[in-house]
Amino acid sequence: MEIYLLRHAETEANKKGCLSSHADDMLTDRGLEQANNIVDELNNLNAQSILCSPYPRAIQTIMPFSNSSSLEIEVHPCLAEGQLVLESSLLAEPPEYSGGYPIKNETKGQFIGRSKQAVELILNQEKDTVLVVSHGHMIRELLNILLNTTHKVRFPHANCGLSCVSIGKNPVVQYINHVLCSRK
Repeated sequence: MEIYLLRHAETEANKKGCLSSHADDMLTDRGLEQANNIVDELNNLNAQSILCSPYPRAIQTIMPFSNSSSLEIEVHPCLAEGQLVLESSLLAEPPEYSGGYPIKNETKGQFIGRSKQAVELILNQEKDTVLVVSHGHMIRELLNILLNTTHKVRFPHANCGLSCVSIGKNPVVQYINHVLCSRK
């Protein structure tokens, strides 16, 4: 199985240098342009399914590709933004949702639990090539879980950064944070 992890395009919060943003944060004009500019490269992945965060910025990012490829966007609350977690010893707690999103005051343990739920969702796909559209902190956590790291790694992830992990007997990183759009 090939798993592609794509971070959303630029938002106002990203433009200002913020590490995270609100659920309703939308793409900037530049972000909308980025979303259109990555379609050809995404078409080359031969993705068979799209799993996406429920946040508008993720959906806006993948919509042009979905329209081009005729692949349906499957929205899953477990793929929503979370918090940066660098502690390796945290135990997963059951995630909680409200209105299709994670609860506002989610604990680190709940975020870890939600991340593990997201990995199960991804690995249980019947398709061989899956494109996951999410957020920097979630993508970092997914990579740490998929690669079974002993210590948390703060994997870089720029707007429109794409990572690829091949899952077989052992997971293999094909690349991390291949930026599909210009950083200008």
